[in-house]
Amino acid sequence: MAKKRTSDKSFAEVMASVEPEEGTDPAAGRLSPASAGELVDRQGRLWTKNRGPLDARLTRRLVRGADEMIIGEGAGEVLRPVPADGREEAWALIKEGLDTPESGRFRAFDFRSGDGRVLLYVEEFC
Repeated sequence: MAKKRTSDKSFAEVMASVEPEEGTDPAAGRLSPASAGELVDRQGRLWTKNRGPLDARLTRRLVRGADEMIIGEGAGEVLRPVPADGREEAWALIKEGLDTPESGRFRAFDFRSGDGRVLLYVEEFC
């Protein structure tokens, strides 16, 4: 049986180590990407919500298989891309907080680009 992976870092430490997307302004008064159904990333690529909120099984699959992963802090006010080598660590920190009856700190969504790329967008709520 595989050993459960644990992290030495807190979620706040992981998030602090990732740079926010340029142009993300909490005062802009816009809807979150999950609510609006669209997200424009740092490269200017338009992503459209395909499905979600996702359960833990589908979220875990996209952590490993999506082309991109972004965490939206403060219900999407600050967008933080997660590098490929940081996804498993981020997953270890968010999986317990996915939208469940006991907890609801995170919600995961599947977004798609016009050229068929897949984005895992995880929205964090305070």
